[in-house]
Amino acid sequence: MQVVTLALGAALYFDHELAADPQPLVTLWTRIAKQPGLRSWTLPATSSSKPVDFNPARLAARIASGKTIVVGVETRNRDVTITVGTTPSAQLDRRPPAPRWKYDLAVGLGADRVAALGQDNIVEALCTFASATAASAGIVVWSASIDFARALASLSSGPDLQPAHVTALIDAQVSRGRWGDVIRGPAWGTFLSAAHVAALGGRALPVARTMPLSSGGAFLQATLEPFDVEAPPPVLAELREVLAPVC
Repeated sequence: MQVVTLALGAALYFDHELAADPQPLVTLWTRIAKQPGLRSWTLPATSSSKPVDFNPARLAARIASGKTIVVGVETRNRDVTITVGTTPSAQLDRRPPAPRWKYDLAVGLGADRVAALGQDNIVEALCTFASATAASAGIVVWSASIDFARALASLSSGPDLQPAHVTALIDAQVSRGRWGDVIRGPAWGTFLSAAHVAALGGRALPVARTMPLSSGGAFLQATLEPFDVEAPPPVLAELREVLAPVC
């Protein structure tokens, strides 16, 4: 039997101010940003706009200084990308139509990187971050295309996307501003906030795995093995029906 290898995309939405406490991000880097050759960049740009060698302690200190609004860690070929909002809370523009959430994290990992890190380790690292930041929504998806997996996570387009991929990105934007009040998803992996868990009232969920989060939320894993986002199994439609109160 041929083994299908897929790239991973993940997104989390939260209100935790990383400029005041970057430790959740440092912990995530420790788990999934261990590859040689990583580089980092920040916005606003430093005196040099070029990426620099990834130094977790130095980058965390820059976030804590309050001088960054977005921070990225990536490989040169972008088969690893970790991007997160880091603006100090007092500097955020929350005027309408600001989304329900303040910050977002987007992760893209190529199939080879997933294999090296291990699926369970990646999921557990994301759940640890979601717990520490009291994430209000989020997803984990898989795709044969690293470009599409990364684009779904960050809701950004790219030169290598097919027209159907671009359509899927546009569709994903429909409820974007409400994520947190409602879930983003469901997907292969779906993050629930504590409020979502309470709204579901303990109902049985047709998922392969449920991981409680220390924040009171939960992570729902639809199937034990990944499936391509372009070919979702019937269980996802069933899950959507059960999650209707928080969709």
